[in-house]
Amino acid sequence: MTLNIQTDPGIKSFSNNYNNFKRQNKLSNQLASAVGTTAGVLTSMAYVAKGKGIKTNGLLKNPKQAFKVFKNVEFNGKDVITIASSSVAGGLLGGVITDSNNTKSKLKETIVQLLGNYAIPTAFVSGGVKLNKLLNYKFNFPPVTKLIKFGFGMVSLIAGVMVGNRVSNKVTSAIFKEDDKRKLNWKDWAEQVDNVCLVTSLAANGTNLAKTASKVIPFALLLPGYSVGVSKD
Repeated sequence: MTLNIQTDPGIKSFSNNYNNFKRQNKLSNQLASAVGTTAGVLTSMAYVAKGKGIKTNGLLKNPKQAFKVFKNVEFNGKDVITIASSSVAGGLLGGVITDSNNTKSKLKETIVQLLGNYAIPTAFVSGGVKLNKLLNYKFNFPPVTKLIKFGFGMVSLIAGVMVGNRVSNKVTSAIFKEDDKRKLNWKDWAEQVDNVCLVTSLAANGTNLAKTASKVIPFALLLPGYSVGVSKD
């Protein structure tokens, strides 16, 4: 004897409609996060370029001209933090507008991205490269000094990511009154592409390699804002 249980058509229809709504909401959240992040990065890049004496009027309306202008810009640590902050702000805004139910999670991720993945690691990188330059101010043999400078930068980056994770966890716990420690994961390390490029740019300042590395930084800085925007509890 076979027991045949049929699902009520009304329940099945409701389930399908609910799943479609969830998919549409997820897509709108992803799209809004991407748009907000991109807008933040472009705006901050124009600000950074203007600070370096580059004319930016009308560039946002002319992508080809903007690309020609920005491709030769070399970014420093301060620039990276500025662009990352705008990326996160844009991603947070777009994410909250389309997914307000997970605002708390997005705010937590904002702290992690800004402090743990960018501000502190970037400050460590800049400090490490400057310390190396200070220690080797009398020794200047580019084939060797650039490699040593790169090594100082990479060690500083690893230390900065680890310290940044601890600091961001403490700040998050203090603000939200929760003992919910976020461990470093592969995404956190993957997001350090921009800082690896920053190390390369600072170590080989003025060379074609430095300019090439700087070109990657703005694209890499789209990641933190998007991560914030799509974050969920």
